[in-house]
Amino acid sequence: MNADQNPLSSMFEMQRTYIEASHQAVTQSIEFQKEAAEAVIESFGPTASAQQDGVEMTRRAFHAAIDGMEPGLPADTTEELRSAVDDQYDALVEVHGETWESLEDTAEDAIEGYDELTETQTEMVDEMYEMMSQAMTDAESMSDGTTVPLSTDE
Repeated sequence: MNADQNPLSSMFEMQRTYIEASHQAVTQSIEFQKEAAEAVIESFGPTASAQQDGVEMTRRAFHAAIDGMEPGLPADTTEELRSAVDDQYDALVEVHGETWESLEDTAEDAIEGYDELTETQTEMVDEMYEMMSQAMTDAESMSDGTTVPLSTDE
């Protein structure tokens, strides 16, 4: 019996289509996760920069506050306050930069490990779908459209 006469052909074709669509969906999901992780790392630079700008803005705000108090304070006091503020903010800026650098390095290492994991996962998924497809092909080739009796007790 040829494929056109096999009543199970449409079932096999529908299952094949489902398997292919499912394979594409899983593969795209893995790729999306990878791209999302990379996007997070790419956001580190702008985020660190924005935070750095905020730190500098608060430093300027402290300087403005000192400027506002200057007429009522001895001259040496305002310079000492400015120096103390600058020392603290310089230390904060240094720690801020080191922290973001460390965070980015750690995230990049994690992404490298994740990339290796997703590569392995993708290979396994591809193999699984290939086996499913082959099993479907084998089942279809064994099907000739004839019915098999469920019981031999007659």
